[in-house]
Amino acid sequence: MHYTARGLLAASALAFASVLAFAAPASAHNYYVSSTPEINQVLTSLPDEFMVTTNDNLLELGGMEGGFFMEVKGPDGLYYGDGCVTVSGRSVTMPAALGPAGGYSLNWQVVSADGHTVSDTIPFTWQPAIGEETGITGTATPPRCGENSEPPATVAPTTGAPPPSTDVGAENDSSTEVLWIGGGIVAVAIAAIAAIAAIMLFRPKTTSR
Repeated sequence: MHYTARGLLAASALAFASVLAFAAPASAHNYYVSSTPEINQVLTSLPDEFMVTTNDNLLELGGMEGGFFMEVKGPDGLYYGDGCVTVSGRSVTMPAALGPAGGYSLNWQVVSADGHTVSDTIPFTWQPAIGEETGITGTATPPRCGENSEPPATVAPTTGAPPPSTDVGAENDSSTEVLWIGGGIVAVAIAAIAAIAAIMLFRPKTTSR
């Protein structure tokens, strides 16, 4: 069998691409898909809840809020809402509460399925119709769930999902293990290519008769 430098280079590229394709999913994070309110939306009526939806199921933490939070800050510099979040599948929600009309920001953070946190800010405007004013008073500091006898943050079960896990470290360990496996495959592929190259380099030349 005859090998050429071009053939060896093509084989190397193919092996490296295969390893990258295997290892890539381990580093994927959740990302924003939609929300209530939407980015820069003008709200004229108060929804039942604020919601942020991502592209994939969030990491369930067995009833603990963990790295999840939602904070609503108003034009007066005060915070609104009770700080109690609920995680269900791909979404995180909090009961809606707003004060005076004006510009607001919804700050949110979730724990991605791979154990990493993802956060962002959604600006929106509260422009209540006549009779829709809430009269709610804000707080100088971000509210914490349960401070005013509110129910604690909960995690709703996802249909068909495995039992919730409270060990975020285990998720990270799993991702790390996949990366180690990917690294091992890369090392084996490189060693094999180097062996083939060495054989071809030192292979005795034959002469035709």
